[in-house]
Amino acid sequence: MKTPRLRSTSPLAGLAAMLASSTALVAHAAPPVPNPCTLVTAAEMQQIVGPLTGSPRATDPASGEITCTYEPAKGPSYIDIRLHEGELSAWKARTGGKSPVSLPELGKDSFVNPDADGYTELFARKGTLILNVSLPSGPTAVATAKAIAKKALTRL
Repeated sequence: MKTPRLRSTSPLAGLAAMLASSTALVAHAAPPVPNPCTLVTAAEMQQIVGPLTGSPRATDPASGEITCTYEPAKGPSYIDIRLHEGELSAWKARTGGKSPVSLPELGKDSFVNPDADGYTELFARKGTLILNVSLPSGPTAVATAKAIAKKALTRL
């Protein structure tokens, strides 16, 4: 009685069979960047800065900018919440000013520039996104920016 022999196949056929039987690799796309107007509700913003003159306004993401603007009735004329990608250190070099203030309570390398040419600029990282809170400088601007950032970071 003869024992059946395995037939030799070409290397390409063997590779094709191996690929067909293996688990397919699935490419995962990066999650979409959230709408910054969902990071702090109008009610939460009112608790921080008082009444607003209207609803928050988001920019069109197709413009390349991801911003939500709030307009308080009193106090700062506007508050912008922006989302960026990139390195926090690059933002610090670009907008940190001469003496940026570290904000370790908001995460590693987070900082605020209390007076960036008349504006207060706060930057904090969560995952791959950088949160930027911007408003005109003033006596309560840093505290306001920190309160907003604390709310927004919980939703990133």
